[in-house]
This record gives sequence, structure tokens and C-alpha cells, in this order.
Amino acid sequence: MDIPTQKNITVVNEFNGKFRINESYRPIAAALIKKYPELKHIAAESILFVEDTESLKKAKSQTVFAQIGTIPEKWSDIVYQTSGQPFEYLMEIYRLNTMQMSQEQIVALIYHELRHIGTDGKIIDHEINDWINMVEKLGVDWNVTKGSIPDLLDVDVDWESITGPATLFPAESTLKLVK
Repeated sequence: MDIPTQKNITVVNEFNGKFRINESYRPIAAALIKKYPELKHIAAESILFVEDTESLKKAKSQTVFAQIGTIPEKWSDIVYQTSGQPFEYLMEIYRLNTMQMSQEQIVALIYHELRHIGTDGKIIDHEINDWINMVEKLGVDWNVTKGSIPDLLDVDVDWESITGPATLFPAESTLKLVK
């Protein structure tokens, strides 16, 4: 799908409903896509960024900070008719769960969600390797405290060069998925 370059989607600023379009996330996503080769296949313009302003989302007793998925065709068509902007994906950020996050953590969260868009355009589910990758690079609490983590958009930061904090396991051992 060839997506035209867009400015910001028109938003009714006075709207105080549960779900709000928040274009503030788009420049973060665009900068991450530009910087990291593993995200090059993604068009930031294809993502509708929405904040859920009321839910304290949990799944399997774990706090959910954000999620990304494809927009059903019906809703994609309706959004296009009302906004003139085509979107394939919806990134939903749970505002009450992210309120205490630092700017660096929000950037890492957006990076994490973008990695769920596969090169074929399909959404990749969470998997153990995904979790291990984030924990190895940013630490166990990368998303739940105002702890200091690298700013992934900093010029000097490269995902592959992040060594991360010391782990519970010595360097000689690694976790392996056993099937």
C-alpha cells in the first residue's frame, strides 16, 4: 500500500472521551524507524496513535502499557472517510499505566511496540525472545520505574551496542527456550 505523506490527523482538541488520538507519538515512531534498520519496513504514517485515558489495562495480572494491532478494514475505511488519512495499524497507549514513565521509557515502549510489526506487515505476538531482548538491553524494570535507561533516540545510542545492566545469570549461561 503506497501511503501518501501526511501532516497531522485533524483532532478535536476539546474532546474528553476515553479514547483520544494523540499525534505526539508519531514523531517518536518516525525517528525510531529512521534510526533503527530493523524498523525500516514500517511507515509511521500507517499508524493511528490512540490513548486510552481511563483503563488500567492488565493481562494475566501484568500491567499493559501499550499494544499494537491491525485496524479492521471497516474501521480503517471509516477513519479514512472522516480524516482523509489511511491507517493500517492502531497503537493504543494506556495513559494511566504510562503516566509515571520517563521520556526514555516512552521511547523504549514505542520501539518495543513497533517491533511487533513484521516485515510482511503482520503483527508478531509477544514471545520470550522479545521479552529477553528488552530485559537484556534495558533491565527488568525498563517499563515500570523511573529508572535511568538509555534514550534510544540519542545520537550515541545504538540498540546493538547497549549492554544493559548486570543480570541474575553469569555471562557464560543463557536462557534457552526448550520445546
